[in-house]
Amino acid sequence: MFKSRRSAIVSLFMLVCAALLAVPQSQTIRAQAAPAGSLTVWCVGFDPHVNGWKKVIEGYAKKNPAAKVTLEPQGGQADMLAKYKASLAAGNGADIFTTPGWDVYEFSIAGQLLPLSPQVMTYDDAKKNLFPEYILQSQVDNQLWAMGIPDPPGDSGIIVNLDALAAAGLKKIDKFDTRQQLLDYAKKLSVLDNNKLVKAGLSFQENNGGTYLLSYIIDQGGKFWDNDKQEFNFNTPEAKNALQFFLDLYEKDKVDAIGLPNAIDGMLQGTVNMAFLWPEFMPFASGAAPDKKYGFIMKPSYNGNTPAIFGHADTWNAVIPKYTTNAPLAYDFMRYLASEEGQLLFLDANPGLSPLRSLVLGNDYYKTGKGAYLAPVIDAIRAGRLRYYGPWLDGSSIQYDIMWTTIEDVMNKRLTVDAGLSQLTKLSNEQIVQSRKRLPNAPKTTIYFDALPADLAIK
Repeated sequence: MFKSRRSAIVSLFMLVCAALLAVPQSQTIRAQAAPAGSLTVWCVGFDPHVNGWKKVIEGYAKKNPAAKVTLEPQGGQADMLAKYKASLAAGNGADIFTTPGWDVYEFSIAGQLLPLSPQVMTYDDAKKNLFPEYILQSQVDNQLWAMGIPDPPGDSGIIVNLDALAAAGLKKIDKFDTRQQLLDYAKKLSVLDNNKLVKAGLSFQENNGGTYLLSYIIDQGGKFWDNDKQEFNFNTPEAKNALQFFLDLYEKDKVDAIGLPNAIDGMLQGTVNMAFLWPEFMPFASGAAPDKKYGFIMKPSYNGNTPAIFGHADTWNAVIPKYTTNAPLAYDFMRYLASEEGQLLFLDANPGLSPLRSLVLGNDYYKTGKGAYLAPVIDAIRAGRLRYYGPWLDGSSIQYDIMWTTIEDVMNKRLTVDAGLSQLTKLSNEQIVQSRKRLPNAPKTTIYFDALPADLAIK
């Protein structure tokens, strides 16, 4: 009815302008009425993610009952990413989907996503409010291209079977001070039957193992990437030391055996008592193996005299494909996901690290709540030990198809340590060249080995 009354329109316009000027730019859209319509969200078929999204969608429904948000889990990661790429190429599919950080980088370079700044958060606000990995993975046009969901750094620690720990007479600790202390625990947690290892004391058989290798290279003061030449080099003493340490778990220390199940299956089945595993395993295992109890212990640094360095390249993020037909509603939903309320709802089902600094560094959730187990990781973040590896085009291929398969070749004695590192260097660089031919305008990759940039540093 206001359209026929000019004076009312002017008054309303002045009120809206005043409201917009009264709040930060990143929040200006809040002054508008919540949009109606429907959205579809795709995510990996992983219980902590599925349950986290359900909680966020339920919370958003209370804020905006005019909207209908439908969640459609997509099964395993490989099939999920294949479907995403097909949908982006075809120009239709879900309005929002969750994807690893490497793919955020690639999708944004290809112009297939809507930027989230300034509608969800300005780029300057994002640098202040989010952890640095969520900025560094979006190195395109000074825009924020994704909003992270809770996701603990994959190589920050060790998962242990608490019942096995107690049976071995070992104390549950927050962090390992040295690699020797870790090995002492591993040997006491190993179970032999007629001199045959039947339960691994410490498993390294998990395809995110490559990230542990990268961190232990940096921990020694080494590098694996040349920022000027834009190429990998694993033919270094630090890389050899790190890979030899993992090989020794089988060859020298005998706390694991290739014939045993991989880390995930072994932990669930009870044939692995401790493993290099991502902390998300614990909420996942609460549903997959409810009869077992697991704990998290921060890994030791390579040299044992400082908190361990760890990386967070394989973040999980929500993005808006450019083809969406309801961008206003998608942006509004993403603003809710980016709020402390939305993040806490997700954290209730998936207790990891939120992308929001304010939550991780100040909220009681990480002091007395479900996130308290990550206290040593947060201490290491405050001490400047968090890094980000990438982004590289086809980062998933480098991580899983090249890095982990090469490590497996070494563990299975198909390659020596030196030959494995040479193969890793060769195949990774071949992938970089191939990826650059496909997307020649992609920004260069810069790895900050010593410390993160000043404008992204944790204070």
